[in-house]
Amino acid sequence: MCNICERVKKSANYLSFMEKMFSEDSVRMEFSKSLSNDLPSLSNLLYTSIGYPVKLIYPMFEARAAYSVPKNYYQPLTVAGEKHSNTFAHGTTRSLFLVGSRLMVLSKTVSNKDGKEFFTSFLLAHFEKGEYDYVWEGDNLTISFHGEKLVKNLMTEKKEKQPISFNFIGQSVKNRIVSQEDVATSSQFKSVYSKYGGASAKSASIDLEGYAITVSHFSPHPYLLQLHKELGYASNREFQEKGVLEYFKYHLLPL
Repeated sequence: MCNICERVKKSANYLSFMEKMFSEDSVRMEFSKSLSNDLPSLSNLLYTSIGYPVKLIYPMFEARAAYSVPKNYYQPLTVAGEKHSNTFAHGTTRSLFLVGSRLMVLSKTVSNKDGKEFFTSFLLAHFEKGEYDYVWEGDNLTISFHGEKLVKNLMTEKKEKQPISFNFIGQSVKNRIVSQEDVATSSQFKSVYSKYGGASAKSASIDLEGYAITVSHFSPHPYLLQLHKELGYASNREFQEKGVLEYFKYHLLPL
């Protein structure tokens, strides 16, 4: 077992974080189902390829866009012909993780109605080795799937074959991390901000990690980052720079 997977499974703190997430998601899912008449579009947005609800205690890594500004935070994902939102918000994620060589993808976006949260999209899907593609170029990793998948529609409870498409890119972050202090004077960031709300915009990852990354990348889920010392990393940045690469190389490079 890889170092991160082994430590996560023994972490009472991580288990607590995940149980909180499962509990919140259960409430969101039930409210989502109750909105089937008010929001019929949800009937084509919530899917799983495995049993649900389910509790999965694995380290998760988010597929994030370069700079990770709030309105363009996650890398693209299309399910059943619908593009899932790339916007950052409470309760959202676009995570991937590996169980051996099996790829798991958990993507969810959230909105509010009558003071309650519901899912505007949800996908929990598994992809066996050989079903998805991955390519290493040095320390750069691309993981992709473009095809049909048998999934359960969580609104109708029916099984359907639906197209799923993603091309998640984890570029090397070496020399691609900008500190919070340097962001204020970065011409690159000013250029990006101008596309997403001007001076009022900022990198959402700065609030979470204290730095921003200028390339498409895989980042430890915020639950993992809170436990970086427990997982053997001195800082969030060390986890990002070393731990992410170690994790994916363990699972996706031949022994």
